[in-house]
Amino acid sequence: MRASVACKALLAQTGAFLLAFLAFKAGPLLGLAPGPLFLVALQSAFAIFLSGLLRLPWWWLIIQGLFLPAVLFTLSLKMPPVFFLVAFILLCLFYSSNIRERVPLYLSNETTGQALEELLPKQPSFNFLDLGSGPGGLVTYLAKRNSFGTFHGVESAPALFLISWLRLRKTFNANVRYGNLWRENLESYDVVYAFLSPAAMPELWRKAKKEMRRGSLFVSNSFAVPGEKPARTLRLKDARRTRLMIWKM
Repeated sequence: MRASVACKALLAQTGAFLLAFLAFKAGPLLGLAPGPLFLVALQSAFAIFLSGLLRLPWWWLIIQGLFLPAVLFTLSLKMPPVFFLVAFILLCLFYSSNIRERVPLYLSNETTGQALEELLPKQPSFNFLDLGSGPGGLVTYLAKRNSFGTFHGVESAPALFLISWLRLRKTFNANVRYGNLWRENLESYDVVYAFLSPAAMPELWRKAKKEMRRGSLFVSNSFAVPGEKPARTLRLKDARRTRLMIWKM
């Protein structure tokens, strides 16, 4: 799915450059002398138009329209090449999971932690898993407030894993593992929590149905499973009006 979107975005940009070039060549024939700013605006407009025709998500239209102006603005700053190398390395360290797992970085707030706390099993020993645990804030919050459970996180972005490992290294009932969430076996967990992306939910639901034990809870923050009605939905009173969708396996 991601590859398809990327190909469409590249196709739209390529087509927009071609159309803008043709407009530039046709300008003198029509008695026009389009300037550089006009051509940039024209290319951006074509990119938005072609992206719409290719049915890219609405946020991609914004990205496509701003792409060329952002490139030209960055070039105008005349920054040293090492700046771009450092920026690329930092992006890989923090956001590499976007490419491998189709999961951007979303942070769970304290209100979400409080709601999840109410869903935790009442027995004296249980296992909780945060899939894509980021910098470890949620795992840290729950572990410090619930000494009878064991709280796990799995994270594939190197910098985020390191931050969460440092935060949790002295917490006796919590840990984080560096790895791909798709390779994590869900069988041993009583509650599995995910705050991922719409693209990941169908595959994650199939994985949860295959691996999770009967009676365990699967909780998704904000993103629904297509065609699967949750057993319960919590609407939280936070700034982004978070929804927690809960399935009992």
